[in-house]
Amino acid sequence: MRRRLFVATVVSALACTVLFGGSAASSNGSRKLTTITIDTLPIANGFPLDLGIQKGFFAQHGIQISKKTLQSGNDIVLAMANGNGDIGYIGYVPAMIARTQGIKFQVVAASDDEGTSVADNWQNVLVKGSSSIQTPADLAGKTIAVNALKGVGEVMIKAALKKRGVDPNSIKLVALPFPAMRTALNNGQIDAFWAPEPFVTQGLNDGDRIVLAPGPVLGKYWPIGNYGALESWTSSHPALAKSFRDAMNQSLTYAQSHPDEIRALLPAATRNIRLPIWSPVVDMSKLVQLAKYAKEFGVISSLPNMVKLVPSAVLGGKILQGTIGNGFITLRLDGRTVTTLRHGTYTIVVQDTSNRTGFRLSGPGVSKQTSVRGTGRSTWTLALKKGTYVYSSLAKPSQRARLRVT
Repeated sequence: MRRRLFVATVVSALACTVLFGGSAASSNGSRKLTTITIDTLPIANGFPLDLGIQKGFFAQHGIQISKKTLQSGNDIVLAMANGNGDIGYIGYVPAMIARTQGIKFQVVAASDDEGTSVADNWQNVLVKGSSSIQTPADLAGKTIAVNALKGVGEVMIKAALKKRGVDPNSIKLVALPFPAMRTALNNGQIDAFWAPEPFVTQGLNDGDRIVLAPGPVLGKYWPIGNYGALESWTSSHPALAKSFRDAMNQSLTYAQSHPDEIRALLPAATRNIRLPIWSPVVDMSKLVQLAKYAKEFGVISSLPNMVKLVPSAVLGGKILQGTIGNGFITLRLDGRTVTTLRHGTYTIVVQDTSNRTGFRLSGPGVSKQTSVRGTGRSTWTLALKKGTYVYSSLAKPSQRARLRVT
């Protein structure tokens, strides 16, 4: 029965490419490596895995990766349910569909989050530059391509349209592989498409326009991707699951701090793409809201058991947004200035817009700062302990504010 339920959501056959392959136990010097087969997607967001392999993070944890590429999260869940893959890189919506249809998928590690606005978001709804569609309201009655029906795109688009006052049932969704979407747009088969990078930048370079960034409409740093496995696999391989999570978290943190190394994995023509926020923490409150949206729009019939879906071994936490300029400094949570937090793990994304000062955060166990002369995005994943933290301008120490952690 569960196979038939998922077949309805499958876009394409399970054709795949195997990379970094190996036997179940291969040697790395004198150490035996255990192979984990990863089912993944053809998008740049999965590159921290590749970078982690390159850097030897997985080998250090006794793991060799065999990677297979499929077209959608629903494809991946179906493959895993049929014994084709150990861990899958998918969106949280396919994970929720799996749990509510009796496929006991469980998150092993977090992955990526969306941005804060149309300007920095990497997964958007685009139209042709000449299109009459100018605003989200103009999408009513139009045909939009997503990579799978009853998936992440459907939930995100409908929830964002509703929040913008547009009837979410007024649109028509069709399923297409990401690489085929822009051709379909140019041929007039669809009015718009929803896709991640590198397809967003490819479209923008050809004159397409973004009309909706669903994630930022729903919330800052909206959680999207994760690495997970069937409960039967994690219960049979608890030490291996932990080793994968540790290596993946190391890869995510490293990728976020070294964007140039991620870009180097891309073809030269696409190295200017927008990168996501990679973080080992999961914002559970946003995941609960995402589950409610999925149920509201008929993608799932009941809410999943979130404790089973995201076990306590996966880091729970929030993502904070810091900004620094010549005359201002801010630290926000979900767009609001934050003065008090509970102790725990946080990812802090700092946008430094000034080449004359930098952002500094100091307090119990923490001393971090951006460059005075440099600009750009810096990201830190930190354990904030009980006590008082201060964030301040390096050039103007009097420009400062306090953060109390309880």
